Amino acid sequence: MIIVRGLTFSYADQTPIFENLHWHVAHGEAWSVIGPSGCGKTTLLYLLAGLLHPTKGEVLVDGQPLQRPRPRTGLILQDYGLLPWATVAENAALGLRVRQFYGPDGRHAPRSQQVSPPAEKVDFWLKRLGIDRVRDHYPVQISGGQRQRTAIARTLAMTPDLLLMDEPFSSIDALTREELQDLTLALREETALTTVLVTHSIEEAAFLGRRILVLPKDAEQEPQIVENPQAGAPAYRGSAPFHAVCDRLRERLAP
Repeated sequence: MIIVRGLTFSYADQTPIFENLHWHVAHGEAWSVIGPSGCGKTTLLYLLAGLLHPTKGEVLVDGQPLQRPRPRTGLILQDYGLLPWATVAENAALGLRVRQFYGPDGRHAPRSQQVSPPAEKVDFWLKRLGIDRVRDHYPVQISGGQRQRTAIARTLAMTPDLLLMDEPFSSIDALTREELQDLTLALREETALTTVLVTHSIEEAAFLGRRILVLPKDAEQEPQIVENPQAGAPAYRGSAPFHAVCDRLRERLAP
């Protein structure tokens, strides 16, 4: 699904954030990415989304070099990215309306994908995510959890095969965060999505990632991979294997 080959990246006049990074994500895998502040977690996500481009090396998705954002990659941001003057339903339909305008041109929508009327998919996802009753509300009128569900609905309505998430639950209260984490697991199983979640929370990384990429502070050091095959299992959050993985992550993140 994703091949990162010899990737080096730096912002202008700064030391490299990544230097000769190699990484592979297979179809259907669930990854968490964690590391200390400033290690490049969000930068890596933007490189995978095609919003940034490597200084050296390359990123391939489905065997194709990534030159621009691809239509089947979904990106969910920490700040939701909702239009304040649009209702929940209008925000959820935004990506589909752009696709409907351009048609299946291969850039805004896959050439092989039928562009459905936005209302059909939006109605489905608003109901599936439990926000149909606030469909006519504006972002300022709903809770943080409902705003995040709106952002998720907007993304899933576009039928992505790769979902990238940048600390999507960090600004939400603890109980709502756990509810949305459980929802993410359920949706991943239903849609067979490949997911990459960036987080600063050890517990969230361990709960959602079956494989966990631990980025170092220094670009010259090798990232580490922590295997976590039981992630997503019933009652995993309170289990001994879950706490063992959390402890391993703390060891690897220790300065």
